[in-house]
Amino acid sequence: MAGHPSLPSPQGALSSEAEQFWIQWVEAAFPDLDSRAYFLPPVYFNRVPMTRQSAAGQNVLVLQSTPKPPVKLMGLEENLGDLLSSSEINTSSNVDEKTSNHLKTVPSPAQDSIPQPAPVQDSDIRNDAAMQRVLFSLQKLSEKTKEVLVGISQLQFGQYLGEPCYAAAAKHLPRPDTLPSPLSRKRKEGDFDVLLIHRQYGLVICEVKAFGDNLKDLSMKQQDIDKNIRKKLKDAITQLDKAEAMLSHLVSDIAPGLRISKTIAVPNLTAHQVQQAVSGDFNFAQDMCRCLGTTDLSAITGLCLCSDQMSDHTTPGDVSSDVLREMENWWQRRVAETGPDSHMTCHVYKTLVARFCGPATTVTILCTSSPRLCVKTLGQAVSWTGECYTALITLFPEQVDLLNTAPLRVFVAGPPGTGKTVVLLLMGTEWLRCGHDVYIVSSFADSRASCIMLYHLLLQSLNTLNKQVAGGTTPGQLHILQYEFDQTQDEDVEKAVNDLTQAARGGSVYVIADEAGGEFKTFCDKLLTRVPRLHLWAASCFHAYAPAGWQVEYFTRPLRSPPAVIREVEKDGFITDRYVHGYSDRGVCDHTDGPPVRRLFHRGQGHSRRVSPVNCVTCGLEVASFLRSLNVGARENTPKKSATATSTSGGATPPCLQWRDVLVLYHGEVIYKPVIAKSLKAAGIPVRVVNDDDIENIATARSNVLWVVNGEFVRGLERKVVVFLESTGVVFTRLHVLSRCTSQLVIVSP
Repeated sequence: MAGHPSLPSPQGALSSEAEQFWIQWVEAAFPDLDSRAYFLPPVYFNRVPMTRQSAAGQNVLVLQSTPKPPVKLMGLEENLGDLLSSSEINTSSNVDEKTSNHLKTVPSPAQDSIPQPAPVQDSDIRNDAAMQRVLFSLQKLSEKTKEVLVGISQLQFGQYLGEPCYAAAAKHLPRPDTLPSPLSRKRKEGDFDVLLIHRQYGLVICEVKAFGDNLKDLSMKQQDIDKNIRKKLKDAITQLDKAEAMLSHLVSDIAPGLRISKTIAVPNLTAHQVQQAVSGDFNFAQDMCRCLGTTDLSAITGLCLCSDQMSDHTTPGDVSSDVLREMENWWQRRVAETGPDSHMTCHVYKTLVARFCGPATTVTILCTSSPRLCVKTLGQAVSWTGECYTALITLFPEQVDLLNTAPLRVFVAGPPGTGKTVVLLLMGTEWLRCGHDVYIVSSFADSRASCIMLYHLLLQSLNTLNKQVAGGTTPGQLHILQYEFDQTQDEDVEKAVNDLTQAARGGSVYVIADEAGGEFKTFCDKLLTRVPRLHLWAASCFHAYAPAGWQVEYFTRPLRSPPAVIREVEKDGFITDRYVHGYSDRGVCDHTDGPPVRRLFHRGQGHSRRVSPVNCVTCGLEVASFLRSLNVGARENTPKKSATATSTSGGATPPCLQWRDVLVLYHGEVIYKPVIAKSLKAAGIPVRVVNDDDIENIATARSNVLWVVNGEFVRGLERKVVVFLESTGVVFTRLHVLSRCTSQLVIVSP
């Protein structure tokens, strides 16, 4: 490359070579770049108000609807949340830090504690909600109209070509710090709220203003409302002018004169409210016309994105057909009406995407703690979504209160993913810390995986507690007992009662029972008559298993799955028929809506009608193709060439998805080994079908393989990616199957 005659200097050769690499990078990261829309980050991440509550060097995060002072949570542990997800659990008595880079144990007081999350203001929450609605609408529009574009949200000027490792290659390219302007310092500081790089129409800049969502609460006069709207729109004009000047400079060496369209999004204001405010000030209206590129005062609101063209703020992800029609009309007026831009060739398009989305530019998400994360690909977004919901213990205030109150006997009920297992884990840890032996009781086959997982999590807590003993109370011992509380096997109930009665000390015994079922109430009644100071905390989705007279706590606020998954789970017949309480409002924003549910269909060429998806070779190949698109296992296979594994100094990347992060679940009995496992294996995926002897392995995620398993056998376990092979006419499978997903849900429908 250095000897190419068209290159004026070694520095130019370096830039050209780097640019070719950047183009190859985006072609690998976004394989359908020429035919569909991509958004960076692929899902929007909100800032969530949380406080760290600590005692004796241990930490837990508590979600806060409104800012509140910290409340101490005595004796409970911090980093166990990561172990509840797909991370490997060390099953030996000694924790080996080298066994898995995912493995996290309870830290000792000498270790660094979780930093206090940065405060999240009401304005942050409003801004995130507004941005999310805009992006939802743009994404749905691009899907419907088949737009070919790349959208980037909240890109700081300084992040463009800002990666130090590419500084030499970018030295002779237009950069933010080389913007020629007497106000260059101020102009260098800013961001693009939303930047669209369109294959035909050039560049579109959108400034998002959240003002207007609380107008009813402010009790302002109409003239004051109009004045405030104008103020926000004036700010938007200033920022758009700055962004346009910066963008023109950055692309000047690629395509001088490339069209730049500007727009303002006000998701909380109607077109009528905007028009009323604009018409009240002629000079301001003229400035709006200049900014939006029109001479028609009446056209101003039609060139802005108002609440009329977007989904309802209470259901931002529900973009109706009516909303899409309004979005299409806006897109035609603002972007498409003047036709394609002749400057935007295929080469220019790829070069722009390579510059703005390639490895030299950092696209980060807003975080409440360091470091800021670089999230560009769907695989990275899937990984980080799972981390948000499971990497650290996170609770609601009422769950903290329950743990602090610590009643003797509690039955926790509620739909999946509401924190039931987490609370049992923390209570068991507290009992061990106080020197009590703890007995984990598995009451029937479907609770095996969850109870085995709890056992190994508590075993790790116990190992850490033993290391921390220095003249204090010696921790208790841990036991796991497996029974079958079936109506046809009363002897197991009697055996369990006898076993625990003999284990009791001073009339007390400490029992944890997750996924309680079968004749659980009979077991509890009999045990209580023989052990008067029985300490027993149990959990189940089904409130009917609660023993009479016990304290029953209902957890209904979703905690461990994003809304995209929860919306699918709550369609289950057990919830709609009231056997399980439905989900309630979180009262605090979610980390993200989550990656959209991916739907595949068992139909068309290559699919056999005579078999279900679990025995379809073609379904397996399609699932394998999607998992490969997420770069699952890419770090192990190509650590130096994986696009998603690229490390940047401007922002850390989420952990690469591993095969242990994936479950393929079906419903019902399969007589022979599922055929889909064979096609996954043929696609080069390390896959295993679960046998009875494998429950401990899958519960601890010890092997880095993709498991194919009946969904009933993995209750209580969680994975970032869940593929559900749906059966025809079954409405009672979503509860225990889809709820295992903490990020990307894939449904293969018959």
